[in-house]
Amino acid sequence: MAERRQILVIAGPTASGKTAASLELARHRPIEVIIADARQVYRHLDIGTAKPTTQERAVCPHHLVDILEPTEPYSAADYARDARAALTAIPEGHLPVFVGGSGLYISAALDGLSQDVVPPEPAMREQLQHELDERGRDAMWDELHRLDPMAAERYADKNPRRVLRALEVIRITGRPFSSTWDVRKDPYPADVTYLAIDVDRAALRDRITQRCQQMWEGGLLSETRRVLEMGITPTAQSLQTVGYAEAIAVLHGRLSEDEALQQMVTNTWRYAKRQLTWFRKDERYRWVASATNADMGAAILQEISLWAKKGT
Repeated sequence: MAERRQILVIAGPTASGKTAASLELARHRPIEVIIADARQVYRHLDIGTAKPTTQERAVCPHHLVDILEPTEPYSAADYARDARAALTAIPEGHLPVFVGGSGLYISAALDGLSQDVVPPEPAMREQLQHELDERGRDAMWDELHRLDPMAAERYADKNPRRVLRALEVIRITGRPFSSTWDVRKDPYPADVTYLAIDVDRAALRDRITQRCQQMWEGGLLSETRRVLEMGITPTAQSLQTVGYAEAIAVLHGRLSEDEALQQMVTNTWRYAKRQLTWFRKDERYRWVASATNADMGAAILQEISLWAKKGT
């Protein structure tokens, strides 16, 4: 039997230091990073997505960054397809490393997606989009919570695209959207080590506050204005996220800059807590805590060493 390929996952909440950890690892062995982020796939959205810089990407090859225009929709299924293509393209001798905070995308790529996929119905989607425009995202999420509490819990961020897709499947099939999660999947054949970066919650909150301030001072508002001037609508999937939503509210006169920054910090912290909940529930993840990037790199190398010994 052919030896299964080794894959490493470095996950964790936003601002926990995932990128720095992966770059430290790249100093010690040849790796190629597969970005696991729903927004870093978009061109032009750099500041608000905390995208690795050009200099950071020069350290080792990075996949699935800057592959789409902000007008293009993207789903977990799309990501799974693209991530598996990236894995195929990474040469033997280079360790593929998934780096990011999207547990859903990582799972889609490595665990696979349910095979019982309900095809979209354009008329239903148009109706749901109309309802979203009329009723708002909170009301649509409330409906999902009434019909399928498990799905509503997964989409607690009230992402309109995901909430509408769940409601679409419910209306088409008459079954809870969450019922599709137990259908047979197609896992990727690999030996995967799942690591998550553990940061004290108080320290993580401070990091999030600092990052949001740096984004704002670094030109998030200007970046958002520039993207809108390109003709991207404020309701585009790519802009329905923390940071850009608050910047759009400022540009439309609904919030002051100080209010927007505070709201951005609060919403980012809420998002980080949801990420922590996701990764804590998946018992495959081993949590790694270190004070510095160098220590983190050493800790990850130690985990990889244990993994290699296990296979001998």
